[in-house]
Amino acid sequence: MNRTIFVLGDSVPAPRTEDEAPMAGWGQKIEDLLVGPVEVANYARSAMTTRKYFTERFPAMLNRMKRSDIVLIGFGCVDHMIHNGTRYVPIPEYRELLRLFATYVHQEGGIPVMVTPMARYAFSATGEVLNTLGHYPQAMREVADRLGVPLIDLNQRTTQLWSEIGPMRLRQYFSWVDAGEHPLHPDGSIDSTHLNHTGASEVARIVVADLCNLGVLDKADVSVERLMEPPVMPPLSGEFTVQTPEAALYAQPVGEAPRITKPAPGGLAGPMVKLTGAAAPGTHYLLFFEQGHYLGGTGVGSAGQWSWRRSVNWPAGDHVVQCVGLRADGCSAAVEHRFTVLTDVPPPVVNGPADGAFSGPRPRFSGTVRPGVTKIVLLEGDVLIGATGVNDNGEWAFTHAHPWRPGVHTVNVIALFGAAESAPTPRTFKVVGIPDDSPIRALGASRHACGDVCEHRPFAGDW
Repeated sequence: MNRTIFVLGDSVPAPRTEDEAPMAGWGQKIEDLLVGPVEVANYARSAMTTRKYFTERFPAMLNRMKRSDIVLIGFGCVDHMIHNGTRYVPIPEYRELLRLFATYVHQEGGIPVMVTPMARYAFSATGEVLNTLGHYPQAMREVADRLGVPLIDLNQRTTQLWSEIGPMRLRQYFSWVDAGEHPLHPDGSIDSTHLNHTGASEVARIVVADLCNLGVLDKADVSVERLMEPPVMPPLSGEFTVQTPEAALYAQPVGEAPRITKPAPGGLAGPMVKLTGAAAPGTHYLLFFEQGHYLGGTGVGSAGQWSWRRSVNWPAGDHVVQCVGLRADGCSAAVEHRFTVLTDVPPPVVNGPADGAFSGPRPRFSGTVRPGVTKIVLLEGDVLIGATGVNDNGEWAFTHAHPWRPGVHTVNVIALFGAAESAPTPRTFKVVGIPDDSPIRALGASRHACGDVCEHRPFAGDW
């Protein structure tokens, strides 16, 4: 029986062209493992959330789907981005949209299979794989269990695999290249979310194996030889093959020291901070140290540009990094660079409105937060209602573009620094206004308003 495996999701499983090398999506590698009359239709696309996909791409997929087709539903890598108001999908909405995806597919005779989002390349300072996706993988597990929908727990499977591979080798699975290493990325590319072709093939093997184990895919349609190939441990990343790197600290320096431009000297940085800068002509590789201990290294582009991120997260606190350039005629002088890593963001202080106070329909929120924190977001329930920046003194203010309905409201205010977020600071207040069931509303509704706030008679209750 001819069947199609549809892949729904975001940029991680999405198909990639040669112009996007070395990036590859695991969805495009599924067909390499199939031998039977099964085709793959990869409908995954970059920046897709459950909400965006449901209305933009899902109807076209349903029109093409036949009975007994398999539909892989894999979202969550984008939905959790609370720092991006156009992409953030709160957990309750995420759950409901997953239910709707599965329901539509099932009603049309397809077989929905939920796929939890893949773990990122993110390790703690001591080498444990970090969860960067919050409660979204668990939310999908719970929805699948409640609906009785087959589940591929790709998050759990890749977390386990990444742990076995370790931070010194896992880079070989990701679209992460040094400056000068790949012709399409002369400045380098540090990507801890998207896979390269090797990594995509390994993740596709997990997906296809689980489809067989779940009884969704017939083993006769699968290349058992390819599926059962023994796993090969990827080689060490190039930065960990440097012989006796510490010797560079004690060599007679030759030439100009490299320059580190980011993070700002003495500034705040997140635990996954990327260092960038430039090196003098003739420098082909950089070595990084802290207190004489080798941390890693990176190549240098043809114009001297470079970027580097540590294979594990930085611990919180003050850091002094030394960088030495390797040249054909020896080692450069060392440069020191200081910065402070912030891992725990303190909750913001909310000065207004006062807790329990009355407010008009356009309350102004304001407060302070630790200087250096970059953003404040406000949520009512789980719904993101707004965001605002923070000035150099740690002060912030926000007024929503629309009036609030009368009644009691509780808003949670969260501070963001990079991918880290604080605990919420709740603030409850009471809005004074015209209730929806007031006769004033009925009088105002007798005419069409000419705008959000109409100055003509009768008054409709909005200011």
